[in-house]
Amino acid sequence: MSGFFGALLFGLVPMGPGAAEMSEEQLIERLQGGGLVVFWRHAETDRSHDDYDISDMDDCAGQRNLSTLGRNHSRRVGDGFRALEIPVEQVLTSPFCRNWETASLAFEEYEIRYDLFNLPWVRDEDRRAHLIDGLVRHLHTPPADPYSNIVVVGHDLNLRQAVDLEIQEAELAIFVPAHDGPELLGVLAPSDFPEPDADRIAPVPGTPEREASDPH
Repeated sequence: MSGFFGALLFGLVPMGPGAAEMSEEQLIERLQGGGLVVFWRHAETDRSHDDYDISDMDDCAGQRNLSTLGRNHSRRVGDGFRALEIPVEQVLTSPFCRNWETASLAFEEYEIRYDLFNLPWVRDEDRRAHLIDGLVRHLHTPPADPYSNIVVVGHDLNLRQAVDLEIQEAELAIFVPAHDGPELLGVLAPSDFPEPDADRIAPVPGTPEREASDPH
């Protein structure tokens, strides 16, 4: 990443007075009001495997995938959004299986975006800069409906490179989008949402429809 690009990104997450101290209840109340962007690092994965073949993005066998805990947490977050009446305008996700499965289990409907592609697999510096800049744009672009929210299901390294923030698998960073850079309000975990509805039959994720454009 060039020095200019790094300088451009520096300070993109201003912490307003007391912003880091917002309680889970306050964060959820802000989400209920809409106008925010949620960066959700995909749910917990099976760490006994790692990505080794992404030549066919529809073949999940070559990727590190969600664990049982991750699938349960995906459902819990989605059920929690509905139970708490948190409006969602759009769900955007990386094309990796662990990401779109997180989105599918939680919200059912989602859009795969190659500008959320996982950085470690990208060696070309220009494309890396494009991906980082693309995530920054997502984080400071408000929803079209000011009373709704956008959810972005992405990867840890992308977030760290974009706004110098590290969160754990399944955690959700809540941002106020702004033209001069997104403001971090705080971070939620699946445990901050109500227990899921035991009677709800969660959807089984299928093979997603992908963009026709070449991701490379």
